Amino acid sequence: MAASFLIAAKPNLGGFKPEQVCQAAIASLQGVEPHLVRQYRRNGDTMQLRLSQGGNTHSFYCELQADNVLWRRSADSVWQQSPSVGFAYNSSGKKLVIKHTLGSAQLAEFSFRGEDF
Repeated sequence: MAASFLIAAKPNLGGFKPEQVCQAAIASLQGVEPHLVRQYRRNGDTMQLRLSQGGNTHSFYCELQADNVLWRRSADSVWQQSPSVGFAYNSSGKKLVIKHTLGSAQLAEFSFRGEDF
């Protein structure tokens, strides 16, 4: 009997922390600055973040897998897949790039630096 194992690749984050990548991804999706998105809970690889603005608070879940950001609103039961959100960083590890794609089409690209958080 043969056993097969699926091993998820740990993301390479350059000089950024996982919560910063999630903050940037959620901020880019919501059209706000990343310092407005705050991590408030973590359970293993899953981070829960909050965005408070205009008297309303929105809650999101986020996970990093390889160079992809999985995200969903806390009220949703499934991870969002449209748009897909990916991340990369420059060779010095000081610039984080978040990309929104739909299939093979790139919809948007956002750049962040450490001081943005």
